Amino acid sequence: MPGGVCAVLDYEVDIMAEYVVDMAVRLVTPESVATLAFYKFATQILTSTRLPSTTILLGLNYLAKRINALKTQGRLCEATTEGQVWRYLTVSFLLGSKFLDDNTFQNRSWSEVSGIPISELNALEFEWVQAMDWGLFVNLDLSKDYKAWIEHWQAWQAIKKRQVAHASRERLGSFIAEAKRHRDSYQPLHPQDPISEFERLQAAKTQQYAYRLESQWTRNPWSAPLTSPDSGYGTPEYVMSATSSNTHHNEWLVQAAAQHSSRQLQASVQALSYQPRRAHHAPSYTYGREPWDHGVSEYDCPGCGGFLSQTQYFPPHAYGQPVVG
Repeated sequence: MPGGVCAVLDYEVDIMAEYVVDMAVRLVTPESVATLAFYKFATQILTSTRLPSTTILLGLNYLAKRINALKTQGRLCEATTEGQVWRYLTVSFLLGSKFLDDNTFQNRSWSEVSGIPISELNALEFEWVQAMDWGLFVNLDLSKDYKAWIEHWQAWQAIKKRQVAHASRERLGSFIAEAKRHRDSYQPLHPQDPISEFERLQAAKTQQYAYRLESQWTRNPWSAPLTSPDSGYGTPEYVMSATSSNTHHNEWLVQAAAQHSSRQLQASVQALSYQPRRAHHAPSYTYGREPWDHGVSEYDCPGCGGFLSQTQYFPPHAYGQPVVG
């Protein structure tokens, strides 16, 4: 028979707790209304013990028989408090758990879960089983009372789930209606024409693209590269032999040196070609010159000194070097 502790519960704790509280109040004090504290108490017991639905429904069956016997005997006090209902419910679960699985929970465990002193639990349990003549046995397959509890629980659970789904739809519908009302009532402070808005966006994109083009680095066409084009790691020439690579590198060096020399020569020619124009008739003054003066043309023309040959610093001797024979 199923009993003990369920690793995966076959019910939702909040729905089962509401059902248990509703049935306990109807059985013991039908004129009263369940309080929130009672719901919390039932939820705590179901969460801590993780009883299967079989044990819970069997405990409610025990509770119904016990209350009917007390009413028949006239021993059920009309001024029953909610605390007494809690005790009745706890003892009914205790008996159902012991009948289906007497190895899982002890009275001390039930005392810790419910907060009822263990001495009081022992007394209530003894009184209950003595009134039943120790007849706890219930044939779960043939008992009509137990089957009635199963059917009632299934019907109540289905109705509760429909109510919860309906309430969720109504709450969601109210949220949607509220959002739609806010959306319909919303008006922008500055309404814009769709065409003008499109043109504004296009202009912004064009300006952004132009800024990106201007900010890009442009390559200087007349500057030689720092390295030869075929000497990088990612070129096919890198994996060739050393002789082939050196040959390409030498050819590139020769071309680069020739281009560099050509540019320097052009720059020198341009610099020399820019000279101040000389007068057609430069004044000439005759000064006394001596044969040992240097840097003067043999024509004694200061203006022609830069274009005519200069005299040698050491004039040649008329005699040769004597040779000792």
